[in-house]
Amino acid sequence: MEKLEYARGVVFRREPAGGILFNIDTGNLQVTEGVAFGICDMIDKGTNLEDILLELKNLYPNEKNLEQDLENFIRELKEKGALA
Repeated sequence: MEKLEYARGVVFRREPAGGILFNIDTGNLQVTEGVAFGICDMIDKGTNLEDILLELKNLYPNEKNLEQDLENFIRELKEKGALA
């Protein structure tokens, strides 16, 4: 089970309309909404990658590309330096 963690200096904050990922060191800011917010919230709560995928499959049972979409989003977060 791959444990996901935000990189050092990155904080996630819940907002009424979604969430914000903020890198204290670089000043980079990313607004998250919808599914991206849900994924970031689960990462913040310490949920591992496999459990995030299971939750997404429960929420969106008719979506065919959830695993690939999740992998792409995680890769994007890593490339932006948001994930360790």
